[in-house]
Amino acid sequence: MRRLSRRMVLKGAGGVTVTLPLLSAFDARADGPPPKRFIASYVPNGVFTPEWFPTAGANETTFTLKQIHQPLAPYRDRCLFVQGLDMNVAIQGTGEMHQRGLGALLTGAKLNSGTFIGNDGSSAGWAKGKSIDQELALMIGQGTAVGSLQLGVNCHERDVSGVLSYGGDAQPLLPQNDPRITFRNLFANANQPMLDETQKRRKSVLDAVLDQLAVVKRRMGTVDQQRLDAHFTKVRALELRVTALPPGSCPAPMPPGELDPLIEAKMPEVAKLQLDLVTLAFQCDLTRVVTIMWSDAKNHRGMSFLGINSSIHNITHYGDTDPNRVKLIDRDRWQMQQFAYILESLKNVPQPNGTTLLDHTLVFQGSDVSRGNVHSHDDMPHLLAGGAGGWQMGRLVRFGQQQHNNLLVSILRAFGGQHTTWGDPAFCTGALRGL
Repeated sequence: MRRLSRRMVLKGAGGVTVTLPLLSAFDARADGPPPKRFIASYVPNGVFTPEWFPTAGANETTFTLKQIHQPLAPYRDRCLFVQGLDMNVAIQGTGEMHQRGLGALLTGAKLNSGTFIGNDGSSAGWAKGKSIDQELALMIGQGTAVGSLQLGVNCHERDVSGVLSYGGDAQPLLPQNDPRITFRNLFANANQPMLDETQKRRKSVLDAVLDQLAVVKRRMGTVDQQRLDAHFTKVRALELRVTALPPGSCPAPMPPGELDPLIEAKMPEVAKLQLDLVTLAFQCDLTRVVTIMWSDAKNHRGMSFLGINSSIHNITHYGDTDPNRVKLIDRDRWQMQQFAYILESLKNVPQPNGTTLLDHTLVFQGSDVSRGNVHSHDDMPHLLAGGAGGWQMGRLVRFGQQQHNNLLVSILRAFGGQHTTWGDPAFCTGALRGL
């Protein structure tokens, strides 16, 4: 039997193509390890610092999670909390503190001058450097159908306050808020009029390739057939959820009624769809690098589904003892629920060598500031999880005022890079020791 290609796609009428998951019958480089993946997650405006970092124990592994991180309890041994990292590159320069912090989070660079107005009325341009996700896309994403994904959940701003990923100096990669477009780009590359007609008739994109699927399944073993059936069931269910969203999703500015994925109340639904699409994209090896923004650095919106009806940004400005600021704990815990969800999803996808996607993925989460009420960039609330870094997880590692850029270098080196610096060299002394 002729072996199938490693990343096989089924092609149907109208150019509709659907990618298959990795199966044992594929040329899957069985003698080598599965590819590594990377996810960078951005949470805006800092965190509720008194409840953020775990309580340190007698050593790095005996820390105690606080209430914000209780959703991570099942994955405690897969998480790495890093404390004592300062984003000094964002303390001064063009723009205001949120703009500078978001711009530097993955680039380690300052901002160009420009005309994007910040929260305090100052102006700035795009970041001056490439973000590490794009460097990783060159290192680990070669040959994938999609070099990288930039996703958003309720990310309204289309300027420096709404961009995490950069292809280079002043080369922003804006996030996609609409799961339907994410789905279309990943799983239904097709002749556009034909695809639109297929969806208008309420038919699944999978219907266009069913004849091809039947032929392929006859050439597979029982286990692969069962895995393929489960995969297509999952894709079809996700497609139904995606197409069930109300119409209207163009990322360009439009009347609010037509921007349904950007409606505040839709955040939980859109979040789950985007994260499920990430897992499927990794499972099919369509991409290996993803960034996701949970709103933008201005973030003057509430989270009514959590009972938070005032601006999250304004809530972060209250003092730590102000009862209104305590609502930030609910926001932070919800973000940890999303973080735990992606870890669970990745853990539930087996790889051919007996491991899971989580074992070969590094998930990083950070913010533009540490404490929103003083706009500080010291002791940044960074969290990492997964096995792709090759680091000992299940630890709270406390550094003594190390540079944030040093963590960026460490991530690149964990993926096989030979980097000794990243971003502004004035704020980088090399990879962290102790990870």
